[in-house]
Amino acid sequence: MVLFVDETECVDFFIVAGLLVDSKDIINFIYKKFKNKLKGMKLSDKAKQQIYLEFKAVLLDKHYQKIKSKMIQELNNIDYSIIYSCYIKKDKTFNQRQKEEQYIYLLKNIILSIDEDIHIIFDTFNKNDFELNIINNISKCNNVLSIKSEDSRKEPGLQFVDNICSAIRLYKRNVNVDFYMMLKNHIDEV
Repeated sequence: MVLFVDETECVDFFIVAGLLVDSKDIINFIYKKFKNKLKGMKLSDKAKQQIYLEFKAVLLDKHYQKIKSKMIQELNNIDYSIIYSCYIKKDKTFNQRQKEEQYIYLLKNIILSIDEDIHIIFDTFNKNDFELNIINNISKCNNVLSIKSEDSRKEPGLQFVDNICSAIRLYKRNVNVDFYMMLKNHIDEV
């Protein structure tokens, strides 16, 4: 099993989510199918360059909701689970140290809820000390076979989980529930 991990935050919440699938191969397969379904869409060359580089939720949520819907529909064609954990911000301050501590804590919550052995791929932070801290802490969990960071532009599973994170954040903030409703049968909060 492979767990793709990403995080998101807003004024009220800090959320870490994991997309659990059987293998990287299945994610790569549905990613390819998803991209093929976009071939008929009318997009400017500039939009294609921007979107196709990485299917980021920040772009899809605002301007390309049909693309995000197609992405989720393709995901719904396989067996998967979404497990997320949420920190409710109590104060206005949420500094980098707190964020790093909460990220590891929330990720451990997710991992402890999984009964199978897993390989973890998390979105890179480009902050070596933090990434090493994540790897050192999380690799101690009994069911973690491996853990590494990857660039989301090169790892389709991270693009899926990025969009999942935003769907959860939008739902929790009562901004947009549509994407969450498409995923809800696969979501567990821990």
